[in-house]
Amino acid sequence: MADTDLVLEGGGVKGSSLVGAVTALAGHSDPYTFHRIAGTSAGAIVAAFLASGMSPAQVKNVMDSLDFAQFEDRHGFLERIPGLGPVSGLLLHEGLFFGGFMHDWIAETLAAQGVHTWADLKDDDPESSLPPEQRYRLVVIVSDVSRGLMLRLPWDYKSLLGVDPDTVPVADAVRASASIPFFFRPWKMHTDPAATGHDHIVCADGGLLSNFPMSIFDRTDGKPSRWPTIGVKLSGQTTIRTADWSAANSNVTLAKSLLGTMMSAHDNAYVNNPQATSRTIFVNTSPYQATDFHLTPEDKTTMFGRGMTSGEKFLTTWDWDKWKGGDYSFGQ
Repeated sequence: MADTDLVLEGGGVKGSSLVGAVTALAGHSDPYTFHRIAGTSAGAIVAAFLASGMSPAQVKNVMDSLDFAQFEDRHGFLERIPGLGPVSGLLLHEGLFFGGFMHDWIAETLAAQGVHTWADLKDDDPESSLPPEQRYRLVVIVSDVSRGLMLRLPWDYKSLLGVDPDTVPVADAVRASASIPFFFRPWKMHTDPAATGHDHIVCADGGLLSNFPMSIFDRTDGKPSRWPTIGVKLSGQTTIRTADWSAANSNVTLAKSLLGTMMSAHDNAYVNNPQATSRTIFVNTSPYQATDFHLTPEDKTTMFGRGMTSGEKFLTTWDWDKWKGGDYSFGQ
């Protein structure tokens, strides 16, 4: 068995592709076990399930059995009026959908594994370069839009929110990370007014600030890494994606283009670095969209298969010893 840290990109409903790639790693001739896992949005959901102790096969079963259309929940009197519901949700609550179903689904899935608060995901690893307060099996990226900050939860709970992470439900951070702008209501996270000046902050999709936090587990103490960090990115490996060119000549396409730019620009420079690409599994998920909540079982099977095929291809060239020696010439 080989240890690895894992970083999973956000991608809305495209989580099945992440699970496929992870399944390839776990099913390798020298199977990988996942020590710490970081993720954003859909990546945060899959990461949380894996960090809770679920096997890739169990995560696949959970994803396959879920009808993503249930994420399109609405809440309130006005939102039940035909034709007015979507508009009222967007204008009055900054999101088309309430997001309550998603939060409950995440919380119940984690609870079935005995995971409730961050205390249940402690990582007893004295050889880690991380300080004790950052030793957890899971890290979730969240955008604090109240203050324009990227939060790495649970790492930043105490220092930036004044809250003890071991008392906070893990599902809160995962739901916040998956708050796709305009689609889901932002998540309000309670804080200590002594630390923030307010009793809460407003959080949105972590992908607004870092959709693929590839370097999050890299050592910074000058000592050699004990094992690799492997990333899974939900796009083909290209520097300029001309196939995604958009004229942005309507309000809808402009909004989508703005979101796409925000959710990729922060990470592009790092992903174009051979040191990163050589340890990244790239899964081509086109033409599926992050907000396609009406995926068929066949769609999920297709995405899972693409993830698994990409993971298996990655493993035919991946060489940890060469990577440690500075040879980044392999990869997809």
